[in-house]
Amino acid sequence: LCGGLVGAVLLLRTSAVAFTFVLPWLLLAASIALMFGRRIGDALRARWHIHANAVLAVQFALGIYGGYFGGAVGIMMIAMWGLLDKCDVQRLNAPRTLLVSAANIVAVLAFILAGAVRWPETLTMLAGAIIGGYGGACIGRRAPPRVTRAITLLATSCITVAFFVKTYAPSLLHR
Repeated sequence: LCGGLVGAVLLLRTSAVAFTFVLPWLLLAASIALMFGRRIGDALRARWHIHANAVLAVQFALGIYGGYFGGAVGIMMIAMWGLLDKCDVQRLNAPRTLLVSAANIVAVLAFILAGAVRWPETLTMLAGAIIGGYGGACIGRRAPPRVTRAITLLATSCITVAFFVKTYAPSLLHR
């Protein structure tokens, strides 16, 4: 909850231009963590014992990430948890949904109180999120973990590339 509030305040203080340039990098961080998180996690766990305080610190950082940039926070959360513990992605869906929702609720309340919500666009996005979230959960429960991971990696990679192209290609073309 605290991380979500910190992230929301950071976003409210970030210019739209700065956010546009930060966004692809946030997506890239999530993509890399998801792609290589298991291998990195195995290497870390082989060398060090992960203390419970590390889990709390990572969850706080994920709350900040979620409050600042809600996109891909669920993917980032699964990836970071994979660094800390070897676990089945499907078993993590419920706690992930709860924690992402908590961070997002706090961030949304901060945005509402700051008068930063554009309601028509928000309601459209809300409808899409509900339909997509429900549909994704139904598919995720039935699909084998390997298939779920492959689809998530493909979607995350495509979205990341699209945002890099959208953000940086125009400036490269105008040189």
